[in-house]
Amino acid sequence: MAAPAAHRGTGATRAENGHVAIGVAGAVVGLVVGLIALRGTAALSGTGSIGQVAALSVAGCGTATSVLVLVADRVRTMPWFGSRPLWRRALDVVGLSLIHGLLGLFLTGALFAVFQQAFQGVALDRFAGTFWVAAASGGAAYIASSSVMALTGRSLATLLAAFVTVGVLASALSAPDPYWWERYFSELGEGTGASSTIFNLTLLLTGIALLTVVEFIAHDLDRWARATGEDHRAVTAVRVMLTLVGVLVALVALVSRSVSVLWHDIVAQSLVVVFGLTLLVLPVLLRRLPGALIGFTAGAFALLMMVVVLYAGVGYLNFTAFEMGAAVIVFVWLLLLIRAVSAAAEGLPEDGAGAAGSPQEGPAVMPGHEDEEPGISS
Repeated sequence: MAAPAAHRGTGATRAENGHVAIGVAGAVVGLVVGLIALRGTAALSGTGSIGQVAALSVAGCGTATSVLVLVADRVRTMPWFGSRPLWRRALDVVGLSLIHGLLGLFLTGALFAVFQQAFQGVALDRFAGTFWVAAASGGAAYIASSSVMALTGRSLATLLAAFVTVGVLASALSAPDPYWWERYFSELGEGTGASSTIFNLTLLLTGIALLTVVEFIAHDLDRWARATGEDHRAVTAVRVMLTLVGVLVALVALVSRSVSVLWHDIVAQSLVVVFGLTLLVLPVLLRRLPGALIGFTAGAFALLMMVVVLYAGVGYLNFTAFEMGAAVIVFVWLLLLIRAVSAAAEGLPEDGAGAAGSPQEGPAVMPGHEDEEPGISS
């Protein structure tokens, strides 16, 4: 019908207008920051550079935008997301917002560093530098707004994988010892320098965000279980195990080797054990999930065991390679799990709603757009 289609188009258009308005506001913030922070001619990258100012402004704009959209809109468009305890919602908002902000900071700094290498010797005056700070800030605000408005379990898992990759690489590039990889991955988190701060903060926010990912998975699993008659106790068990994975990832950051080598190793080993048990138990508890997921879960467990044997059994891998291999297996499996669960729950009714479809899978609209009067078809 033409009228409902036009109605949906109007909602999407207004949502896009909202993103653009937020982007313009971010550009204004960047303009002010640039005029205040830049005092003369500056390089594109390095200490006191245009890139450094832009990266900090991007971090602030991305974080603030994410908080604004999460609090003002997503709680309304995802009622289940806003129905949890206040402290839990606050933790989600803080974690997701900081991930958007820090990812923007890392990428902006890297981009300006590349520009500096591409344009050797280039330095810009205060006004030209301010322009680029404003452009970066506006782009960050627009992207953060669009990302949060379209937030789903799938997009969040992808965002998280990108954040972990960029954060760990940023930590490795700033490590005081370029041969850290010869010992163990957790060496990046030792000490009090920039490298350890980036590494531990990346892991901490990853753990917090994993708890949010688990909420998306559990929400879809609940809907799927009601529709298929699956035992809800199985869903609860999977939820608990995945929550433990997120908590242990955060604890790896909080209990770094600088705090306690013994407890750090215990937490890291517990993480591998809990994840391995999750891979073993999930196909048994949720046998009705897509066969491809069950098969990949078995394959992921086999790969995890192979990595363990190659490290602890035959000594082919050093500890860094073992940790990286295990991390890749975890995130690839989580991505597939989220996609499989979202696909299985697609089109199923919400709690007590009776309406088909998951709210996070539909097109994003700004608050109040769904209340517009529908057109009358002739």
